[in-house]
Amino acid sequence: MKTIKLSVLAIISFVLLSLSSCKNDKKTESKEPVKQEETAISEGEHKIIFENVYAKVSKISLAPGQVQPIHQGGSRVIYALTNFSIDWEEQGKKLGTKTWKKGDVHFHDAGKHAAKNNGTTKAEWLVFTKKNKDLPDSGENTVENDVTSVSPDFSKSLFENEAFKITKVNLPKGESIPKHSGVNRIIYSLSDYTLNYKSDAKGKTDKAFKSGDMHWHEASQHALQNNGETEAKYLVISYKRK
Repeated sequence: MKTIKLSVLAIISFVLLSLSSCKNDKKTESKEPVKQEETAISEGEHKIIFENVYAKVSKISLAPGQVQPIHQGGSRVIYALTNFSIDWEEQGKKLGTKTWKKGDVHFHDAGKHAAKNNGTTKAEWLVFTKKNKDLPDSGENTVENDVTSVSPDFSKSLFENEAFKITKVNLPKGESIPKHSGVNRIIYSLSDYTLNYKSDAKGKTDKAFKSGDMHWHEASQHALQNNGETEAKYLVISYKRK
Protein backbone atom coordinates (compact mmCIF):
# COMPACT_ATOMS: atom_id res chain seq x y z
CA MET A 1 0.00 0.00 0.00
CA LYS A 2 2.85 2.35 0.86
CA THR A 3 4.35 1.67 -2.54
CA ILE A 4 1.06 2.54 -4.25
CA LYS A 5 0.70 5.75 -2.24
CA LEU A 6 4.24 6.79 -3.12
CA SER A 7 3.58 6.12 -6.80
CA VAL A 8 0.39 8.21 -6.72
CA LEU A 9 2.23 11.06 -5.02
CA ALA A 10 5.00 10.87 -7.61
CA ILE A 11 2.49 11.04 -10.47
CA ILE A 12 0.70 14.03 -8.89
CA SER A 13 4.03 15.83 -8.39
CA PHE A 14 5.00 15.22 -12.02
CA VAL A 15 1.65 16.59 -13.28
CA LEU A 16 1.93 19.72 -11.11
CA LEU A 17 5.49 20.36 -12.32
CA SER A 18 4.37 19.95 -15.95
CA LEU A 19 1.51 22.44 -15.51
CA SER A 20 3.84 24.93 -13.84
CA SER A 21 6.31 24.59 -16.72
CA CYS A 22 3.55 25.22 -19.29
CA LYS A 23 2.44 28.37 -17.46
CA ASN A 24 6.01 29.70 -17.42
CA ASP A 25 6.37 28.98 -21.15
CA LYS A 26 3.14 30.86 -21.89
CA LYS A 27 4.30 33.86 -19.87
CA THR A 28 7.60 33.96 -21.75
CA GLU A 29 5.82 33.77 -25.11
CA SER A 30 3.35 36.55 -24.26
CA LYS A 31 6.12 39.06 -23.42
CA GLU A 32 8.03 38.78 -26.70
CA PRO A 33 5.46 40.46 -29.02
CA VAL A 34 5.25 43.43 -26.62
CA LYS A 35 9.01 43.96 -26.84
CA GLN A 36 8.88 43.86 -30.64
CA GLU A 37 5.98 46.34 -30.72
CA GLU A 38 7.83 48.78 -28.44
CA THR A 39 10.89 48.63 -30.71
CA ALA A 40 8.76 49.40 -33.80
CA ILE A 41 7.02 52.33 -32.12
CA SER A 42 10.35 53.93 -31.17
CA GLU A 43 11.28 54.56 -34.82
CA GLY A 44 9.69 57.40 -36.80
CA GLU A 45 8.26 57.36 -40.30
CA HIS A 46 10.39 57.85 -43.44
CA LYS A 47 8.21 58.13 -46.53
CA ILE A 48 9.18 58.91 -50.13
CA ILE A 49 6.54 61.37 -51.42
CA PHE A 50 8.09 62.24 -54.79
CA GLU A 51 10.67 60.62 -57.05
CA ASN A 52 11.79 60.79 -60.67
CA VAL A 53 15.07 60.05 -62.47
CA TYR A 54 16.61 63.34 -61.29
CA ALA A 55 15.37 63.96 -57.75
CA LYS A 56 13.79 62.44 -54.67
CA VAL A 57 11.79 63.98 -51.82
CA SER A 58 11.22 62.25 -48.48
CA LYS A 59 9.00 63.19 -45.56
CA ILE A 60 10.26 62.43 -42.05
CA SER A 61 7.85 62.30 -39.09
CA LEU A 62 9.02 61.72 -35.51
CA ALA A 63 6.67 61.68 -32.54
CA PRO A 64 8.17 62.78 -29.18
CA GLY A 65 10.88 60.27 -28.23
CA GLN A 66 10.98 58.60 -31.64
CA VAL A 67 14.23 58.21 -33.57
CA GLN A 68 15.49 58.23 -37.12
CA PRO A 69 18.18 55.49 -36.98
CA ILE A 70 21.66 56.19 -38.32
CA HIS A 71 21.75 56.02 -42.12
CA GLN A 72 23.57 57.41 -45.15
CA GLY A 73 22.22 60.57 -46.77
CA GLY A 74 23.30 62.52 -49.84
CA SER A 75 23.70 66.28 -50.15
CA ARG A 76 20.26 67.63 -49.30
CA VAL A 77 18.05 70.57 -48.44
CA ILE A 78 15.72 70.32 -45.43
CA TYR A 79 12.41 72.21 -45.16
CA ALA A 80 10.76 72.22 -41.71
CA LEU A 81 7.04 71.42 -41.75
CA THR A 82 6.68 71.96 -37.96
CA ASN A 83 8.54 73.56 -35.08
CA PHE A 84 10.80 70.87 -33.61
CA SER A 85 13.79 70.06 -31.43
CA ILE A 86 16.03 67.04 -32.07
CA ASP A 87 19.20 65.40 -30.77
CA TRP A 88 21.50 65.29 -33.81
CA GLU A 89 24.29 62.82 -34.64
CA GLU A 90 26.48 63.20 -37.73
CA GLN A 91 29.46 61.15 -38.92
CA GLY A 92 29.54 59.35 -35.57
CA LYS A 93 29.63 62.57 -33.51
CA LYS A 94 26.84 63.69 -31.19
CA LEU A 95 26.28 67.36 -32.03
CA GLY A 96 23.71 68.18 -29.36
CA THR A 97 20.29 69.75 -29.76
CA LYS A 98 19.14 71.36 -33.02
CA THR A 99 16.00 73.50 -33.07
CA TRP A 100 14.04 74.53 -36.16
CA LYS A 101 10.88 76.53 -36.80
CA LYS A 102 8.17 75.78 -39.37
CA GLY A 103 9.33 77.13 -42.75
CA ASP A 104 13.05 77.07 -41.91
CA VAL A 105 15.42 75.80 -44.63
CA HIS A 106 18.92 74.41 -44.16
CA PHE A 107 21.48 72.27 -46.01
CA HIS A 108 23.44 69.13 -45.12
CA ASP A 109 26.45 67.65 -46.87
CA ALA A 110 26.44 63.92 -47.62
CA GLY A 111 27.19 61.60 -44.71
CA LYS A 112 25.83 59.25 -42.06
CA HIS A 113 23.46 60.80 -39.55
CA ALA A 114 20.72 60.08 -37.00
CA ALA A 115 18.12 62.08 -35.09
CA LYS A 116 15.86 61.78 -32.04
CA ASN A 117 12.88 63.98 -31.27
CA ASN A 118 13.64 65.36 -27.81
CA GLY A 119 10.67 67.74 -27.82
CA THR A 120 7.03 67.41 -26.80
CA THR A 121 5.45 67.82 -30.26
CA LYS A 122 5.75 66.03 -33.62
CA ALA A 123 8.91 66.77 -35.62
CA GLU A 124 8.25 66.76 -39.36
CA TRP A 125 10.38 67.85 -42.31
CA LEU A 126 10.97 67.37 -46.04
CA VAL A 127 14.28 66.17 -47.50
CA PHE A 128 15.11 67.27 -51.06
CA THR A 129 17.97 65.38 -52.75
CA LYS A 130 19.43 65.20 -56.25
CA LYS A 131 20.21 61.89 -57.94
CA ASN A 132 23.37 61.17 -59.91
CA LYS A 133 21.67 61.46 -63.30
CA ASP A 134 22.55 64.70 -65.11
CA LEU A 135 19.76 67.27 -65.23
CA PRO A 136 18.34 68.30 -68.62
CA ASP A 137 20.00 71.33 -70.19
CA SER A 138 18.34 74.55 -69.00
CA GLY A 139 19.34 76.46 -72.14
CA GLU A 140 19.14 80.20 -71.54
CA ASN A 141 17.11 79.77 -68.35
CA THR A 142 18.97 80.67 -65.16
CA VAL A 143 18.15 81.15 -61.48
CA GLU A 144 19.38 84.74 -61.83
CA ASN A 145 16.35 85.42 -64.06
CA ASP A 146 13.80 83.46 -62.04
CA VAL A 147 10.63 84.67 -60.28
CA THR A 148 12.56 86.73 -57.71
CA SER A 149 13.97 88.91 -60.51
CA VAL A 150 10.55 89.89 -61.93
CA SER A 151 8.25 89.74 -58.89
CA PRO A 152 10.18 90.60 -55.71
CA ASP A 153 6.92 91.66 -54.01
CA PHE A 154 5.46 88.17 -54.36
CA SER A 155 8.58 86.01 -53.96
CA LYS A 156 11.43 85.54 -51.51
CA SER A 157 14.64 83.48 -51.71
CA LEU A 158 14.87 81.28 -48.60
CA PHE A 159 18.14 79.50 -49.40
CA GLU A 160 20.75 79.22 -52.14
CA ASN A 161 24.06 77.41 -52.69
CA GLU A 162 25.86 75.87 -55.66
CA ALA A 163 23.34 73.02 -55.96
CA PHE A 164 19.93 74.36 -54.87
CA LYS A 165 17.82 77.48 -54.66
CA ILE A 166 14.66 77.52 -52.56
CA THR A 167 12.11 80.28 -53.23
CA LYS A 168 8.79 80.95 -51.55
CA VAL A 169 5.98 82.52 -53.61
CA ASN A 170 2.88 84.20 -52.15
CA LEU A 171 0.65 85.32 -55.04
CA PRO A 172 -2.60 87.10 -54.00
CA LYS A 173 -5.90 86.51 -55.77
CA GLY A 174 -5.98 88.21 -59.19
CA GLU A 175 -2.26 89.04 -59.26
CA SER A 176 0.15 87.96 -62.03
CA ILE A 177 3.82 87.11 -62.42
CA PRO A 178 5.31 88.12 -65.80
CA LYS A 179 7.41 85.88 -68.03
CA HIS A 180 10.59 84.63 -66.36
CA SER A 181 13.08 81.76 -66.31
CA GLY A 182 12.59 78.52 -64.50
CA VAL A 183 15.35 75.91 -64.33
CA ASN A 184 14.70 72.22 -63.55
CA ARG A 185 12.58 72.40 -60.43
CA ILE A 186 10.06 70.92 -57.99
CA ILE A 187 6.98 72.90 -56.97
CA TYR A 188 5.61 72.18 -53.49
CA SER A 189 2.16 73.61 -52.70
CA LEU A 190 1.72 75.31 -49.32
CA SER A 191 -1.99 76.07 -49.89
CA ASP A 192 -4.92 75.20 -52.15
CA TYR A 193 -4.93 77.43 -55.24
CA THR A 194 -5.65 77.75 -58.96
CA LEU A 195 -3.36 79.31 -61.58
CA ASN A 196 -3.52 80.20 -65.24
CA TYR A 197 -0.13 79.00 -66.45
CA LYS A 198 1.57 79.84 -69.74
CA SER A 199 4.95 78.43 -70.82
CA ASP A 200 7.01 78.11 -73.99
CA ALA A 201 7.07 74.33 -73.40
CA LYS A 202 3.41 73.50 -72.66
CA GLY A 203 1.35 76.45 -73.84
CA LYS A 204 -1.47 77.91 -71.76
CA THR A 205 -3.58 76.03 -69.23
CA ASP A 206 -5.45 76.34 -65.92
CA LYS A 207 -4.07 74.26 -63.07
CA ALA A 208 -5.49 73.57 -59.59
CA PHE A 209 -3.36 72.39 -56.66
CA LYS A 210 -3.92 71.19 -53.10
CA SER A 211 -1.71 71.87 -50.10
CA GLY A 212 1.02 69.21 -50.06
CA ASP A 213 0.94 68.61 -53.84
CA MET A 214 4.32 68.27 -55.52
CA HIS A 215 5.27 68.25 -59.20
CA TRP A 216 8.30 68.58 -61.47
CA HIS A 217 9.01 71.12 -64.22
CA GLU A 218 11.89 71.05 -66.68
CA ALA A 219 13.47 74.39 -67.60
CA SER A 220 11.20 76.85 -69.41
CA GLN A 221 10.12 80.45 -69.84
CA HIS A 222 6.74 80.91 -68.20
CA ALA A 223 4.21 83.38 -66.78
CA LEU A 224 1.22 82.88 -64.50
CA GLN A 225 -1.84 84.48 -62.95
CA ASN A 226 -3.76 83.61 -59.81
CA ASN A 227 -7.28 83.20 -61.22
CA GLY A 228 -8.66 81.39 -58.17
CA GLU A 229 -10.39 82.55 -54.99
CA THR A 230 -7.47 82.10 -52.59
CA GLU A 231 -3.86 83.22 -52.27
CA ALA A 232 -1.40 80.90 -54.03
CA LYS A 233 1.42 79.84 -51.70
CA TYR A 234 4.13 77.48 -52.89
CA LEU A 235 7.85 76.65 -52.84
CA VAL A 236 10.11 76.52 -55.89
CA ILE A 237 12.99 74.09 -55.32
CA SER A 238 15.41 74.80 -58.18
CA TYR A 239 18.05 72.19 -59.04
CA LYS A 240 21.19 73.74 -60.48
CA ARG A 241 23.45 72.07 -63.03
CA LYS A 242 27.07 71.87 -61.80
